[in-house]
Amino acid sequence: MKGDVLLERAWATLRARVRELAAVLVETPTPSGNEAALYPFLTGVLQACGFHVERQMTSLGRENLVARRGRSTLLFSAHVDTYPAYTHPEPYRLRQENDRLIGRGVVDCKGQIAALLGAVELVDAPCQIAFVVDEERTALGSREVQVEAEGVIVLEPTELRPVIAHAGAIELEVTVYGRAAHGSAPQCGENAILKAMRVIEEIAHLPFLGQTHPLFPPAPWVTLGKIEGGLDTMVVPNRCTFQMDVRVLPGVSIGTACEQLFDLAARHGAELTILDVSEPSEVDAQQKIVRALMAAHEAITGGRPTPCGYYSFTDATHYLQRGFPAVVYGAGSLGVAHSDHEWVALEELEIAARVFAHVIAHWS
Repeated sequence: MKGDVLLERAWATLRARVRELAAVLVETPTPSGNEAALYPFLTGVLQACGFHVERQMTSLGRENLVARRGRSTLLFSAHVDTYPAYTHPEPYRLRQENDRLIGRGVVDCKGQIAALLGAVELVDAPCQIAFVVDEERTALGSREVQVEAEGVIVLEPTELRPVIAHAGAIELEVTVYGRAAHGSAPQCGENAILKAMRVIEEIAHLPFLGQTHPLFPPAPWVTLGKIEGGLDTMVVPNRCTFQMDVRVLPGVSIGTACEQLFDLAARHGAELTILDVSEPSEVDAQQKIVRALMAAHEAITGGRPTPCGYYSFTDATHYLQRGFPAVVYGAGSLGVAHSDHEWVALEELEIAARVFAHVIAHWS
């Protein structure tokens, strides 16, 4: 009984420390481009834990922060940048409502960073940490960071489930053309906005979007993010442009997906431009890093986690492309990231910290 009480006190102390760290992280604004604002704080915490810390320049002219304690093939990676504040009412003040921590970046992914810092304060075993830049834009930080590892844990909100597969993505812009006419005589023109709506509907039903994968439950695979067209109600619009994000499952060729998209655009006389592409990826569930993370989760929570797929890009894709086995794990839900009500449960952050500490302690 006495041991249980002491353990509960230790976890209560950890929870308070994670909240304290999260407050500093959230209250230091780091929208993409301003990551270095947090480096003095991160460096101080890490050096106090016995890490050697260095900055590595990227082709963006901004630096990644890499820390090493002892000799280890285990790497934790987290992006320091957040999405812009936009319409968030209080982006850079950490608020707490019951067990929820609220603020810009608290789930994506400063709460995860707080959990990791809490973990490395708990255990003194060797490990490496990479804090990378510009994940919310180009993700060049993880592409260019100079590290060597046999296993990488990328910190992102996964609802405490190991992510071992990523959907790829095609970000595109389509311009659809019509024919202008007087607004009271729409039959004399061709409405580009209506035509664009038909193109959008057809994109959602392209063959490559009908494929399935066991790690991904059925979900909408396209996001219409922006649409512009028309001048006023008395002119039939002759031009409409929209931007869309299209997800691509592992096992589906990006080349095949793009070919189907270009063919559809050509049939409608539309212009299609690919703005960005990320390849789908998947790691073998038997990799050491996946097994270590799952064992740690089970040891801390008592339940065996179920690996899953992730609908979004993460830096894990770049590590996998570089030959580093990588898995994604963290507290909270991706669905609330980038929103005006971004939040994460403090209890989940504590669990994540304990899981990270277990992996560090048992990796070697």
